[in-house]
Amino acid sequence: MTAPALQDPRKDMKLHCRFDMGGEELYAVKWYKDDHEFFRYTPAATVTITQFPVIGVHVDKHSSKCMPDGCDLLLKELSRPQSSGAYRCEVSTEAPAFRLASQTHNVTVAAVPEDRPKIEGISDSYLIGDLLIAQCTSGLGDPKPLLTWYVNKQPMTGKSVRELNSAFVTETHNDRIHLKSTTTQLRLLLDKKLVQNRPKTPLEVTCESSTEGINQAVAPPLSSTKIVMILDQNQLVNNQKLHSPYSGGSKTTEKIAIVLFLVIFVRWC
Repeated sequence: MTAPALQDPRKDMKLHCRFDMGGEELYAVKWYKDDHEFFRYTPAATVTITQFPVIGVHVDKHSSKCMPDGCDLLLKELSRPQSSGAYRCEVSTEAPAFRLASQTHNVTVAAVPEDRPKIEGISDSYLIGDLLIAQCTSGLGDPKPLLTWYVNKQPMTGKSVRELNSAFVTETHNDRIHLKSTTTQLRLLLDKKLVQNRPKTPLEVTCESSTEGINQAVAPPLSSTKIVMILDQNQLVNNQKLHSPYSGGSKTTEKIAIVLFLVIFVRWC
């Protein structure tokens, strides 16, 4: 049996079941969702296809096909979370053996964002003591996407991050799918802990979008990163003095002092 681990409700879902009867005669192929039968193929019966009502399951009979060695179903009008669940294909043989074989796959129906989160309101550089304020908006998804801020790969939590309800966006598809967007704000005081005793320190700010309940191996998180420079005014001033041609101890300063001394001496004489 094959089934998608993650299914987008905006698309039709395909379920496949293949089997080798080993010379025995097929009695029936039964499909279940969460132990509730919704489809049965009985080749020897007068009515070979029988469907049973199960919430969240809508089989397209015209696009589905069952044979003595396989059964392929196409499910339409998916919804979340009703269409999520454990799907099972069960194959049985005729008498007298009445053998039974089955396989189950868990399917999560969710619309994960297709676009990377967008970071706004961030500048290229800041001074120590400044307050960095930035916003991040996720792509559309159902369920509502989760956003996580990282600064230099360290997650930001607590009072530094808050969700902006005013930026909440909903987009509806056919009254079954409700796509939502999340916007959060990062407020970070840029203190000396973030710099490394350098006049300029790069700061990596990342916003990551994920979906609750979805294995990251199935749907990897999407992220966007901005690099900003933190400037230490004291370090910059000290460096300017150090490299200034008029700073104390430089050869240029010594030459200027000698010239001034000679000029004054000549005039005095």
